[in-house]
Amino acid sequence: MKRKQNLYDNVSMQDIINVYRKQIRVNTKNKYKIKRFEDFYSVNISRVKKTFEMGNYNGGIYNIFLIQEPKYRIIMSQNIYDKLINHIVATKFLLPVLDKSLIETNIATRFNKGTHFGIKLIKKYLNLLKGDTVYALKYDISKYFYNIDHDILMSLLKRKFKDQKVLEILKNIIDSTNKGYVNRAIVKLKNNELERIDGLNISFKEKEIKKEEINKIPLYINGKGLPIGNMTSQILAVFYLNELDHFIKERLGCKYYIRYMDDGVILSNDKEYLKRCLREIEKMVEKYKLRLK
Repeated sequence: MKRKQNLYDNVSMQDIINVYRKQIRVNTKNKYKIKRFEDFYSVNISRVKKTFEMGNYNGGIYNIFLIQEPKYRIIMSQNIYDKLINHIVATKFLLPVLDKSLIETNIATRFNKGTHFGIKLIKKYLNLLKGDTVYALKYDISKYFYNIDHDILMSLLKRKFKDQKVLEILKNIIDSTNKGYVNRAIVKLKNNELERIDGLNISFKEKEIKKEEINKIPLYINGKGLPIGNMTSQILAVFYLNELDHFIKERLGCKYYIRYMDDGVILSNDKEYLKRCLREIEKMVEKYKLRLK
């Protein structure tokens, strides 16, 4: 596949307006943010266009907060300006180029894919597999979003994009987790929640379970990790292990394979074959500076 070029300069004012109206405006739950943006709509839309023209986007600023359900985890929210830029990068650059290279059964956050499509595939595979016993190999990447290596990711993107302006804005977005305030905010949130738990009227055991869960939330290591919550992060995380997907399907010959972000499953009647696959997958994952749980 030829590397794509001349994408960046093709972002028009109408593209920006369309992304705002069809994606940002309808999907942003915080309507106060929308109101503030639309109070100076023309100025803000023009500011986004000017940012692309100047090529000086710094990756954005995040409002970082802690949620508890279904488990404790960090979310990184953006203002409308940064969110709009992020969605333009995703829809104008990433999706048109990267989605074509993905295997059909890489199903996370892709159009017409998702959990229901995964269930449909599992049912199909179970019907196709013959024999009384079907074995499943399930792998899970440890702290996937926090451990995606920036240099490796950029090297993979350079194989797909020739446009240096696209690569520059992608690098700035990816490297935004290196900013010092990110970890400071996470540490503060964790400490505040630990203090809050101490004051709860629950058993000592329940408190310890909650505290253990909070303490497991990692900090970002310089040069690693993607912002949690970005549209670009979702696409890049789907893409990061694309070569692993092709390795499993084409080199290992796994016909019945599905990946959902950091989880993968392979079905087979042959248990020993799956054990061999696991050993090869572990080796391949290490090349991306990741490890299996």
